[in-house]
Amino acid sequence: MSDYWFANYEGKRLQFSRKQAGELVGNIDEAEKQLADYYNNADKNYQIVEGIISPDRLKIKGASVPIDGHGTSVSTRDLGAKLFCYKVEPGGYIEKGHSFTAVNDSLLYAWIHRLAEAGIVTYYTVNWVGTAKLLSAIYRNEQKPPENHSTLQRIIRPQFYIRTEKDMTDTDRAEFRFMKSLLFLSNAYQLGIGEKKARAIASRFCNILDIATASVRELTDIEGIGERMAIKILASLGRDV
Repeated sequence: MSDYWFANYEGKRLQFSRKQAGELVGNIDEAEKQLADYYNNADKNYQIVEGIISPDRLKIKGASVPIDGHGTSVSTRDLGAKLFCYKVEPGGYIEKGHSFTAVNDSLLYAWIHRLAEAGIVTYYTVNWVGTAKLLSAIYRNEQKPPENHSTLQRIIRPQFYIRTEKDMTDTDRAEFRFMKSLLFLSNAYQLGIGEKKARAIASRFCNILDIATASVRELTDIEGIGERMAIKILASLGRDV
């Protein structure tokens, strides 16, 4: 089992693996094995890393001695060969750091990137208090459908991967063009329709005119379309609902 999990507004399971900075850097292979073991147990996977990871010992600006009280001399050849990990107690107290040579910062960054490519997002918190706040914020955020969020709505555009139409049947081509029209409509009026919902609508209606003459009930019968979204769709087509 992962360390934490909960369901979002659709009932999809989100799970989180929690690691201390030193625990992760000290045995990155074990961390990856655990992520792989849990991967198929949820719809979305996340990793939380607590603490501070730095290629240099932390120092107070203007002081010659690092915060852990130990002097250090590092040649340019050694830079990036070690990672220093620190625990941060509530209140901002930093415990004595530990150094690790198993991985360097470049390898760690590449590993984090590959996790993201595999769908595992990594969050960083300073301690367990930050982790609790992070989980609480994500839980509340995930209880709302996408159309109820305003973050980056003016920047993010619905993703739609353009296929060539030459190999499509006439039926597939008509559905494909209809879906593109729905996505453009959604983009213009901020309707929150993505490819999945566009496909569901296209499977129920033949064209935009069919939607414009539909009732709210007919739209809400489609999976993923709530009453609020149905009203917004009809309003974007000139209907006074």
